[in-house]
Amino acid sequence: PPPPSTSISKAVGTTTTTTVATTTPTASKTTTSVVSVTPSSTTTTTSTASISRQPASPVKKSLDALADVFLSGPSHRSNLHLPPLLKPPVLPAAESGLDRLHTLVERRAWGDVLQISGDLLRSASSPHAQHVYDHMVGNNHVVTDETSQEMAFADKASRLSPVNNLETLREETVEILLLECHAWLKLRRYGDLGKEVDRWIFCKPDAPSSLTWIPWSLHILAAESLQYTDASNTVRCIDALYVLRDRITEAKEDDWILRVDHALCNAFCRWKEWRMALDTLDHMSGLIDKREDDPSTMQAARQVEICSRQGRIFLQVGALPEAAIVLEQARQYADSIPASASDSSWVVQKVPSQVAMNQGLLEFAHGNFEESMTAFKQAMDMLRQQSEPLESSPEYCRELYLGPFWVDSYHQMLTHGWNNMSLAALYSCRMKEAVRMMEALIRENPPLYLSERLAFNLCTLYELGSDTASSARKKRVLQLVAKRFYLHDIGPESFRIN
Repeated sequence: PPPPSTSISKAVGTTTTTTVATTTPTASKTTTSVVSVTPSSTTTTTSTASISRQPASPVKKSLDALADVFLSGPSHRSNLHLPPLLKPPVLPAAESGLDRLHTLVERRAWGDVLQISGDLLRSASSPHAQHVYDHMVGNNHVVTDETSQEMAFADKASRLSPVNNLETLREETVEILLLECHAWLKLRRYGDLGKEVDRWIFCKPDAPSSLTWIPWSLHILAAESLQYTDASNTVRCIDALYVLRDRITEAKEDDWILRVDHALCNAFCRWKEWRMALDTLDHMSGLIDKREDDPSTMQAARQVEICSRQGRIFLQVGALPEAAIVLEQARQYADSIPASASDSSWVVQKVPSQVAMNQGLLEFAHGNFEESMTAFKQAMDMLRQQSEPLESSPEYCRELYLGPFWVDSYHQMLTHGWNNMSLAALYSCRMKEAVRMMEALIRENPPLYLSERLAFNLCTLYELGSDTASSARKKRVLQLVAKRFYLHDIGPESFRIN
């Protein structure tokens, strides 16, 4: 599941959608009656015929033409004098296999990801299926005992080419499998995900020792998936994650313990077990303090992330004084990081913008929407100074899917910040400005910024600020933009179309 959000509409960093504010401003609809005057036809008599001259009817633009107009509007691209991004680039003809899979993930074409990953994992001619995947799901009927299984692995490794050695195939197979599972999650095909996880023999108590090489990322994903595939039994997911935490603790792999705690916190927030979520974050904070090998800047940056999440939980439950206390702690940790810190880690780079985002969320919760917009604008300016993300699609980040990555990425923070700023403008009775900011962000790069939450919020504003016909047309144009860029993870419900 995606990393936790800093968005107002998802303030606690969970996979559920919630709202900090409990009241929704209404916008009055003004209906203007327009009298249509049709001039009478004028007849000119000639020696052969009478010709009736009437004004030409206006030409209605197609949805494709309207989508081009929408994408050509003002945005950060136009400010930099770059051409509008009207459609995604053509897929490279010579690309195949894992490289094609990476490109499809970048484009969020999750339906195509399932097709490619299925061929790589289950095709009889695929080396990933023959040498690795079949053993992971128990399809190897010839090998029965563990010793023979190890011998079979060694024999197959000796017959592989240097390019396709067994270690490389294992790493690639794990990556393909993780991307396939993420595709099922993105498309909400939880039944298919559950069937696949049930086939993994390495998750069973009597798993053969020949599969001890399976990375923790697959085990954690199997445990996390239970909150979607067996939603009626919440205890099963929590128990599985706690068992993994104990196993990883014995292995003394602290980074993966943090990743398991991150999954536990998300699960508790999903079920609104706020005290358990806060307790899990306290456990993460204590673990970070014990990591003596980490640089002081990294420790402080991670504590900023922990305090920020605790603050968002307090904001979610309405405990504003407590939220102010922990967010001030986050600011103090941030102040301890020298401005000249040369750490290239994203966890450290994001700290100034994260502190500004926290201030914006706190001001929003207090109803200070102007101050909230100022704080969010400051956070966005800091992010803009770090990078100019104007490529056609987000660059594939292997660590984001293979782990142990548990903080928001650059593009996620930018999306949440602009979304929050537009909502603050809405609550300041500046609906047109809110719509303008959302539309400008989408035009900048649809694969990067057109998310489910942003589409839903923008379509809601269309309904508040336009008549029924105009609102429906705008929503269908936005839906066509998502279809044109193959954004398979945005469902029709996000566009509020009946």
